[in-house]
Amino acid sequence: MKLVVLGSSSSGNCYVLDAGDEALILEAGIRLNEVKKVLGFNIRKVVGCLITHQHGDHAKYIKGMVEMGFTTLALPEVWTAKEVWGSRSVAIAPGKGYKLGNFKIIPFPAFHDVPCVGYMINHPQSGNIMFLTDSYVCEYKFRNLNHVLIECNYADNALYQAIREGRTLPSQRERLLTSHMELETCKEYLKSSDLSQVKNIVLLHLSKDNGDEPLFVSEIERATGKEVYAGKRGLTVNLDRI
Repeated sequence: MKLVVLGSSSSGNCYVLDAGDEALILEAGIRLNEVKKVLGFNIRKVVGCLITHQHGDHAKYIKGMVEMGFTTLALPEVWTAKEVWGSRSVAIAPGKGYKLGNFKIIPFPAFHDVPCVGYMINHPQSGNIMFLTDSYVCEYKFRNLNHVLIECNYADNALYQAIREGRTLPSQRERLLTSHMELETCKEYLKSSDLSQVKNIVLLHLSKDNGDEPLFVSEIERATGKEVYAGKRGLTVNLDRI
C-alpha cells in the first residue's frame, strides 16, 4: 500500500491510498486533475472517497468526486452544506461500518468547529490505518494499529511568536483551541496509545505560520520511537504491514 499526499494544509487537503489494483481517496480539497495525475489517469481503480467535514480545504471538489462516479462517504451535514445528492453520495453515521472494494471503513467522531469525523481504515495490504485531521483532541483509543495519520497543526510557543510578529491574528488562537490539534496534545495521545504494531506515523495539516516541521517530526519520533513523516505535498510513504 502506498500513501501519496497531494495536499495537507489550509490550501487544500487530499491523500490517496493506492493498493495497486484499487485506490481510496481521502478528502476532496485538491483539483481533480491533480488526483488523476497521481493515479496515472487510471480512475477506474478508484473504489471511493472519504470526506471528514464540510470546509472547503477538505470538501471543495466533492461534487466532482461524485460526478466522476466515485462512491463518496461524508456526514449528512456535508451533503447539505455542499448541496450534492445522488446514488454515489453516502451519508454516514459514526460507528457504522462501510466497505469500498477491499477497504473496510469505520468513521468515528472528531472534534472540530463543524461536524467532523476521523476514519479507521483496514486493507489486507496495510492492516489498520487511523486517519484523523482537523480535531483538537481524540477521545478514542484503537487496538492493533499499523499506521497513524494524525493532525499536528501548531505548537503553543510558535503560535504566540506568530501573534507577536503579526503573522497570525490574536483571534486565531481562540479558534485553534477548539478546532485543531496542538503538538503536545498529539504527542500525549500517541504516547498513551498502543503503538506496538505501528510502523509509520504521518503528521497532517501542519501550520506554516504556527508550526515547526522539523521540530514536530523530531518531537514525535522521540516520544514514540517510530518512523515519523510530515505530510506535505509530494510525500509518498509505504503503508505495508510490518
